[in-house]
Amino acid sequence: MKRTLLFSVLLVSLFSVTEAQTKHTVLVGNYAFNPQNVNITVGDTVEWQWVDGAHTTTSDSLTGGNVWNANITSATPVFKFVITAPGVHSYHCIPHIAMGMTGTITASLPTSVDEQNLFVSQFKLAQNYPNPFNPSTVIKYNLPVSAFVALKVYNILGNEVTTLVNENQGSGEHSAVFDISKTNGIASGAYFYTLKAGNFEKTRKMLLMK
Repeated sequence: MKRTLLFSVLLVSLFSVTEAQTKHTVLVGNYAFNPQNVNITVGDTVEWQWVDGAHTTTSDSLTGGNVWNANITSATPVFKFVITAPGVHSYHCIPHIAMGMTGTITASLPTSVDEQNLFVSQFKLAQNYPNPFNPSTVIKYNLPVSAFVALKVYNILGNEVTTLVNENQGSGEHSAVFDISKTNGIASGAYFYTLKAGNFEKTRKMLLMK
């Protein structure tokens, strides 16, 4: 009984999803996405909202973590998706692509001084998002001072899966993307990521679901 309760609590903990930083709304109607082009930061949510007609929002990419396909109709008026990789993500409406109903989402990592928090007061390792994830997720962390940073991912047996960061970094907010397509076919389940920076060390848990 105690094992069952402990397992249930663990699942609830693993399945909690951290809210993305910002939500960007795209209106779907009149045979167009409005706005057609959206600039976001990795980890932000894009929300498509139905206005009229029967449409889809369908990514041009067929593989990878940033692939989506959803109906946007009066019956399913809202669809949300978290972009977890930098780059230009193009998409279209299947029945109206010939009419030019296309859009793009340009996602970037926060690297400029304006996008960083210059008043970070302490080391912090945030919960990854999305969580659970497949096949990629974003890990954010704060550095109050410049430090040599090692950010690594381990399996449940404590074996290292990959190294995401291994370099000197300046103070401020930082993020890294863990993409399982760059590993050797790891299985679904719980994984751990550890941040070491100066005398600071913190480990968090994440869940991969295929």
